This record gives sequence, C-alpha cells and structure tokens, in this order.
Amino acid sequence: MATHGLGIILPVRNRWHYTGAMLQQLAAMGAMVAPHRVIVVDDGSTDGTPERIAADFPAVVLIRGGGDWWWTGAIAQGMAYALNQTDVDCLLWLNDDMALPADFWPQVLRVADLAINQGALIGGIVLNAQDWVIFSGLTAGKPIRSVGQFPSDLMPAHTLNGNLIVLPRAIAQQLGPPDCQRFPHYGGDYEYSERAKKLAIPVLVARDLQGRASYTVADVVRYLPVWMQWWLASPRERWRLLGGMRSLKFHHNIWHIVNRMYIDQPQISRWRYEWFYLKKVAQCVATFAQPPAKLRTKIITHCQNQGIPANLITAIFTKDHKKYSGKRETQRLEP
Repeated sequence: MATHGLGIILPVRNRWHYTGAMLQQLAAMGAMVAPHRVIVVDDGSTDGTPERIAADFPAVVLIRGGGDWWWTGAIAQGMAYALNQTDVDCLLWLNDDMALPADFWPQVLRVADLAINQGALIGGIVLNAQDWVIFSGLTAGKPIRSVGQFPSDLMPAHTLNGNLIVLPRAIAQQLGPPDCQRFPHYGGDYEYSERAKKLAIPVLVARDLQGRASYTVADVVRYLPVWMQWWLASPRERWRLLGGMRSLKFHHNIWHIVNRMYIDQPQISRWRYEWFYLKKVAQCVATFAQPPAKLRTKIITHCQNQGIPANLITAIFTKDHKKYSGKRETQRLEP
C-alpha cells in the first residue's frame, strides 16, 4: 500500500481543551511530518487557541479567520490551502472533539489508498462510549447507528457527516469547496456528498475508520424536531427556542432547512423562510391541544426510528438535563 500525503483539515473555535488534545494525538501518530500536513482553521477564537497552537505545534499550518466562516467556511479555507499550497494526495476533514483509537493512523492511510484507487468519497464513523454510532451518514434514507449494519468494511451511503471524511485531491478539485453560502454551518457536509453522487462519484462509509466522542442527553434533545424540543422545554426555554430557529448555531435553523428543501433552485424567495418559520411555530403551539401521552409516544417512536439507545430516550423526559438554553458554544463547530 502506497503512503499518500494527507492534508488534515481541522476547523476550530474557542475550545482549546478539544483542539489541544486532538493535535497531541495527531502529533503522536506522525501526522505532522512530511508528506503530511495538519491545517488548522481557527475562526476567530478568543480563548488563546491560535497562540497555543503557534507555541506548542509549530509544524501546524494555522489559518486565522474573523469569526464569520463557521464550519463550512473553515473547511473551504482549509481545502483551498491544501490544494493550492501543498502537494498532498488526499484531504481529511476532521472535527477536533474526538478521541482517536490506536489504529486510527494506519486506518486512515488505508482508506486514503482505497479512496484514491476507487475515486470515491469515504467517510468514517464516530461512536460513543457504548459503541453507538452517533455520526456517520445516511444509507437507504436512514442514519447508520450500528457497526452491525455494515455487510463489509465499506458500505454505500447517500450522505456523509463531516466529522470524519477522506477525499482524494482529484475529487476535491472536481467538486470544489462545500457550499458556504447556503450551508454556512449545518448541512455543508450533506450537500457535498450529495453533489458527489450526482456526478457519479461513489460515496462510501468505512466501518473501521473510527473516532469516539461523548453524546449527552442534551445532544439528543438538540437534534430532535423543533416541536419535540418545544414540548420538552420549560416556558422560558420555549421563547428562546423560537428565537433560536433564526440562529446558525441551531441545528434546525430555518436557513439550513429551507435551503435543503429547495436545494436545486438557484434563488429562494425570502417569504419561503418566513412561511417555514410560521409553520414551525404553529406546530409548537399545536402541542397544547394534544394529549401528553400521545406526544410522548411520538417522541419515543421518533427516537427509536433514529436508533437512539433506550437509556438516552428515557433520560430526555427528565428535568435534570440541559435543554436549548444551556446549549454550549462549543457546539458551533459541529457539522
């Protein structure tokens, strides 16, 4: 197997505890020596992250933004540097909030070789401590939630999560950057893999390319449909939730969802966003007229269809977890 040079693109912002740990892992694996390059795109950190990187990891390429790149823009900036300023053979999108297993580096080199030979876009999987797949992608319209779903090491997918993606240089040049205008934060990874499929580029998930991350009850709640979050929230949190639908930090923000609904249209009228917002508000208010037991059953069924473990499903109905109002700023750089 040939050793291909990897350009590792790491978007970060204001979470040095994650970023520093990830860079230490990569340094220990040999990712910071030729022919590889680690490219950190810092989008306006104010916690000393860029200064710490410069001092502790001088081999890292550090690109600094002003806080308006978000996740997709940071990935695009890193890709531009890798393609224009280096001769790496393959790019690796990597989130900084993961623990990498001991075999990560040989696995990523193996997957890079497969991606180049097959001309494919290949994602990995992110598991929690209970071996539940929390990020990977969609296959047959449903999220991949278990290693047991894989018939072999590689499985075709429709979309990939951007936490861990390997793409050959030739594919990156063919596709260009992810769409920073329509999907500045959430959705940029899905749009990119869907664009690849439209061009007949294979989109695959590699079972053995893995990372691990924590996934709390609050994380489960923030990915639920808006009306479910509304019903679970306190009265004060409900008002914050309605405002949050206009924020790029919110997973179900109206810009992200409407842009996906009309992804093939070159222009989207402003009224479509407002109409979508009003419909979501109406769905939330309508929960007042429905029996609580029925709503609870709908939420449980939704979670089961998503493959969420039973203990986390039970926990979302308790009152001791963080809800929307307690969502951390560190979530900003998750795709």
